[in-house]
Amino acid sequence: MTVKERIAEQFPSLFVTLVSILIGIFFDDLVTEARARMVLWPLDMATLRTWGQIVGMGLSALTVWSIFAHVGISRRHVPTMADSIIVFLAPVPLLIGNAYVGQKEIWPWFYFASAYLAIATITTLWQTRLTLAERELAPFRRLYRPLGHLGVLYFGVPFYAAAGWVGQHALLSPLAELLLAWTTGPAAVLCTWLFFRDWYRAIAAADEAG
Repeated sequence: MTVKERIAEQFPSLFVTLVSILIGIFFDDLVTEARARMVLWPLDMATLRTWGQIVGMGLSALTVWSIFAHVGISRRHVPTMADSIIVFLAPVPLLIGNAYVGQKEIWPWFYFASAYLAIATITTLWQTRLTLAERELAPFRRLYRPLGHLGVLYFGVPFYAAAGWVGQHALLSPLAELLLAWTTGPAAVLCTWLFFRDWYRAIAAADEAG
């Protein structure tokens, strides 16, 4: 095994370890924030809205881990600066979002959700492009499908931006805020499911082609 091959062999474990550590830091910070300043009981419109935000943030973090870690383990190459940026750009901004959870006004959190989904979309496209640079992973082009997991991200950017604008202008009822807060969790689950569906199909296609 050459030095280049040895380094490329270690890349997947290094990438997954870094993503996992950053997601772990996110969850630690979310729990700390919840204990320090969030009102979670008794259950009413405000606390249920906060729970919706917490669930949405948590499931979004799991989606980030699922997508970036599993695409990462599919690759075998010498790491580049792009890989270093991607591994931090995906999970770290979630830490910023924790500051908006459980606040009196929810519209800043909607704006954050829109901005984060835009970042996640760009980062996902970037990682997929790097993946396709490896010839044997050409079937992973399936991950570009707009009706796959990227479709959830594409839709979420304007959706939550609009929710933020409407909320900022006091046009959302407490019930509407509650329901919108609880859309993030199912959206994250749908995104993860669509990703795994296409990822498994891409693997099968790559094996057949190989």
